[in-house]
Amino acid sequence: MDACHLCQGTNLPTAQRRSVRTSTNRTLQPVRCFKTSEMGTSDRQLSSNLESSAPRRPTGSASQQLLQAIRKQVRKETVPWFQGMLQPWLDGAPPPLTDTVPPEQLADFDSKFITVDGVRLHYKEAGSSGPGKPTVLLLHGLNGSTFSWRDVIQPLSQHGGIEGCRVIAFDRPPYGLSERPMTWPEGPEGNPYTSEAGARYAEGLLKALGVQQALVVGHSAGALTAMELFKRNPRIISGFCFVAPALPSASSSSRSSRSDGIGKSKDDDKKDSFIWRASLGQQLQRLYMRALLQNENAGVNYIRRSLQKRRDEVALGKLQVYADAGQQVQQKVIEGYLRPMLADNWDRGSLYSYRAFSFPSDMPYEAITQPVMFITGEKDGALTKGAKKVSELLQTEGNCKCEYAEYEGCGHVPMDEMPDKFMADLQRFVTDVASDRQPLPRGDTLTDRVDDAPLPLYPPSKTAPVQD
Repeated sequence: MDACHLCQGTNLPTAQRRSVRTSTNRTLQPVRCFKTSEMGTSDRQLSSNLESSAPRRPTGSASQQLLQAIRKQVRKETVPWFQGMLQPWLDGAPPPLTDTVPPEQLADFDSKFITVDGVRLHYKEAGSSGPGKPTVLLLHGLNGSTFSWRDVIQPLSQHGGIEGCRVIAFDRPPYGLSERPMTWPEGPEGNPYTSEAGARYAEGLLKALGVQQALVVGHSAGALTAMELFKRNPRIISGFCFVAPALPSASSSSRSSRSDGIGKSKDDDKKDSFIWRASLGQQLQRLYMRALLQNENAGVNYIRRSLQKRRDEVALGKLQVYADAGQQVQQKVIEGYLRPMLADNWDRGSLYSYRAFSFPSDMPYEAITQPVMFITGEKDGALTKGAKKVSELLQTEGNCKCEYAEYEGCGHVPMDEMPDKFMADLQRFVTDVASDRQPLPRGDTLTDRVDDAPLPLYPPSKTAPVQD
């Protein structure tokens, strides 16, 4: 920095200034430039202060350290991601699994199997139904199973309802010990791995077990299956309990554009979607992942690498679903979560499930007339925010009783993290629903139906919207 820049703005004597004309031709008296050696003591101090406050360019060693840090971060994060994405293509055809067995060989003493719609389903049940003793259907989430409800089934059957209740839980393909079909008929209802198929199996299981109506408890993506069951047959459901639900926050009615400006338009919903909010890099990753999973060999290789890595983490007790990451996990819990990976075709079943999965933009919440309860964890992030939005929508615009419970310090699995509180709330809700339950109209039970066509989505008291 030269002396000219140091002189600007200092209070030097008038004699040391020279005339300079501005663009307005007004004569000013700015400072005269001179060497630092000609300054007085106070002037040299000011020059030193200005120089010390001026920004400096990084030294060569600092620049090298910065570049090294960037390279290290890239090697740590980006390179492994590229390797993970490219390696499945390079591994070639996956060899057959040699450490798997038929699911029946992995069954517990209380396991049961039944064929529904051509697929062998694994389920468990406890208790019995009758007057004041409702039936409760438990639906697990992604990568869950009947094991997710291990501490719920028996206690709920004894204390839920007025005099106990019947509790049923089953494994939706491709999870748990249910069959994982490798082929299926063509058509919209052929694929066994969609959310709609999960609802079809749930309805078929209840029908096979002689259940006319059930209170449905859905955890995480199991809540999505519960809503698909409602869309398929609303009168089979006596109530909903959504536990840490993965649900869209928009109702079907609010998505339609309205001239009066009330509610959200389709354009607003589009802006809330992942595609609208995602960066270019995220969208490219999504497209690449879709292409990867559509390739049979690369897709199976990717699923095996990903889930086997996850298996190793779970084996160390790192479930990554609890709010308290340091929470002790019993060995029997670890083994229970890992057991389905010993069943035949777990890898391809998972691949076909990933291909089939899609998250809806809305659900017909406005058509729900059954009582609803939400149980969420404060530490469950976006899922808790979404559940709160849906509960507020039902409370303000819905046609049902709705209550919301959020557990402080709890994560994604309330039945594991806070089992006593969870069971107390669920038992009370089941009892309340059983007390208020109205008998089904004649001809509306599953056993009275002549065919398997879904019942109308909207109850008789509601008017279905006009279809274009």
